[in-house]
Amino acid sequence: MKNHIILILILFVTTSVKGQVSPEIELGAKGVMSGNFEIKDNNSTSAVSDFSDSQILLGFRQKLYNNWRAQMVFGMQFPDADSDLGQVFYNHVFLKLENQKNIVKVGRSTTQTIINEFSTLRDDDAMQFNYSLNPFSNGVNTQDNQYGNVIEYTHIFKQRVWLTFHGENFADLSAPDNFELNSFGGSLIYIIPESQIWNRNIIQRVGLSYNNYITNRPGGELLKNILGTITLNLKPDPVHFIDLKVQGIYNVGFTSIDSINSYSNYVNIGSFSTFGTIRYVYRKYERPMIQTSLGFGYKTFNNVTESEQIIGIANVFYRIGENFDLGFQYRYLKNNGQSGVLFGQQEHRVQIAMVYTINQIFNNQFDTRNSILNLEHSYLK
Repeated sequence: MKNHIILILILFVTTSVKGQVSPEIELGAKGVMSGNFEIKDNNSTSAVSDFSDSQILLGFRQKLYNNWRAQMVFGMQFPDADSDLGQVFYNHVFLKLENQKNIVKVGRSTTQTIINEFSTLRDDDAMQFNYSLNPFSNGVNTQDNQYGNVIEYTHIFKQRVWLTFHGENFADLSAPDNFELNSFGGSLIYIIPESQIWNRNIIQRVGLSYNNYITNRPGGELLKNILGTITLNLKPDPVHFIDLKVQGIYNVGFTSIDSINSYSNYVNIGSFSTFGTIRYVYRKYERPMIQTSLGFGYKTFNNVTESEQIIGIANVFYRIGENFDLGFQYRYLKNNGQSGVLFGQQEHRVQIAMVYTINQIFNNQFDTRNSILNLEHSYLK
């Protein structure tokens, strides 16, 4: 049945579309293939062929009878091999209404658990440091922190300031059939438009976000997370471009938790984490050719002494063809104290990757502000 649905969608997209009232159709696909080589603290090694985060996205956009337009998106992704989500995970199923200054979004999509994007191979490579973690999860599925059933409203001031209010239903293992909202919050982010990439000041992005998780603790006590981020264009040169991205997360946590001997305690205890990257991009003939970056993250916990987490990531991507990249990434993770007992003391990971991204539009009618590929993690651009 699933194969029949995919075949119907492909046939529909590849059919010629005519007429003024026909929708714009956008097909996005991303293939991420890597060989992962890991060495853990007990000197055990493993080698894995990894195609997780590869996905297909299908979108439709339609002009409405006024200044608004509508969008519908379906997306499916291959989750991590050790997840319990099955072979395919539906990461996007939503409807969106928007005009120049307002956006309303309802359905399943990415959540407001991160407010910046970092130049790592996969967006979950530093998840413990740059995501507000889902307290209802057991930590097995990274998608539990990235996706949820969302209701969002965004107002855009002067094309640069994005004010968003959001409510979400995150996956809850204790109540898998409960679809009530269990998170809410808001964010305020200043973003320079991508169209002004070479005509901008040093500040590219500044943002704050406030997330609340509705827990089942006595009295309905909320788990509060505060996120802040900044992106600086250290050298906005058309050929040799350098930027710096930093994000910090303060998890207010619950004062009654004073250990991290379980994943639940790890997510619910007070903590502070930060992650940042410095990135260099070489562009030849106005096309990106090489990207290299260095990333560093640190996480510490309230009420727990001598327990911390440290991560370092270095990578390089080389574009060998249109939207086809070769990549190499090294990741080092160090857990001290109780976090080392929970996750293992350290891990080295080397990844050799190929990444291919496709974006095809049929019956083109709109601008690219909401390209379907903007929904997901990007690489070299």
